[in-house]
Amino acid sequence: MSLRFTIVQYAGDYREAFERLSAGGKETYYAQRHSVDFVGSLVKQLEQVAVICAVSDTTYDTMLANGVRAIGAGLRPGFDPASLVPFIANTSPNRLSVNSPLAPVLRWAIGNRIRTIVPLADSFNAGGLRAAIRHRLLARQLNHPLIEWVGNHGISACLSLAGIGVHADKIVPWDWPPAHRPSDYPSRSLAGNREGKIFYVGSLSHAKGVGDLLNATAMLRGQGYPVSLSLAGRDGDGSMAALARSLGILDVVRFLGVVANEDVPRLMQEADLVVIPSRHDYPEGLPLTIYEALSARTPIVASDHPMFRTALAEGESAVIFKAGDLNHLAASIVKVLDDPVLYQTLSARSEEAWTRIQLPVTMSAFVAAWLEDTAPARQWLSSHSLNSGHYDAATKKTVSRI
Repeated sequence: MSLRFTIVQYAGDYREAFERLSAGGKETYYAQRHSVDFVGSLVKQLEQVAVICAVSDTTYDTMLANGVRAIGAGLRPGFDPASLVPFIANTSPNRLSVNSPLAPVLRWAIGNRIRTIVPLADSFNAGGLRAAIRHRLLARQLNHPLIEWVGNHGISACLSLAGIGVHADKIVPWDWPPAHRPSDYPSRSLAGNREGKIFYVGSLSHAKGVGDLLNATAMLRGQGYPVSLSLAGRDGDGSMAALARSLGILDVVRFLGVVANEDVPRLMQEADLVVIPSRHDYPEGLPLTIYEALSARTPIVASDHPMFRTALAEGESAVIFKAGDLNHLAASIVKVLDDPVLYQTLSARSEEAWTRIQLPVTMSAFVAAWLEDTAPARQWLSSHSLNSGHYDAATKKTVSRI
């Protein structure tokens, strides 16, 4: 049977990325070129490859030069997922990849007997009755036989899926192929008598802890501690710049906007510290910032977000603070910048920490094996599922590491 494969994405405009990269532009996020090229490579073996981007500036349906059908739904964040169904139906798929936990889309796929894979980069740790009900219903859908495999970015994110009731034998931890390695850079030491340069990269929002980081910066400046802050990411509504202005720290905060991914290692090398301050209510998978900071060998201060537990260890690969606790965040920054021995230890151990969190399955290999649909490919996927025993050492370390 000829395969018509449709990929449904919440965001990440495939058409824009393909055209920019084809014109010699830079990646705006980690593994973007890898993702674009992988999807394009599928055109040679499948009847149709379509990518639907839910959140896009305009509505469009076009065939790209690489043969991928790119569709923009023109929706805005917070959209009703059911509004995506007509766009998906218009591609007449018999194989479907749903890259976000969109319950109405999964319901439609099951109702139409479409074989589906779900590669996620989300966590499912939110508390409360409403979240519990939502998670229970999602797990029931994901456990349906037509949802053949469920992936998630990183082991902790996969454990959160199992925690809401998704069968562990169909969950596969995946990762992106490494773009940078710690071996590319020398270990670092702390230079004396200098301003503490802090770097953050990611979306600029309160849930990501950026407001906490700005407040901690103001707190330290008020205490006479010389720190500065560089923020790479989109401040969509200008709220973070407004907060920096109200705190009186605009002179020591740089808003860099969206930066090319290839420039991130340099920016991290120029900084003294990388801070990853996500609050618990942000549905992290496993932030690529962790990989990038470890690769750049720049010490990390990170929150105790549950998704970081298999990646970071206190005093070994990072200094950990209680998410949302401004005093603890500020104290953790000072702890690293005032201790040359700790600083050097964190930098020196970054290669070991980076190696420990590498996974054997990439996103592209996960999807490709499913599309191949041979006995060896199915066996390979099973041998890398969450309950395969492959990840036992890492899962045991989730307890008491942070």
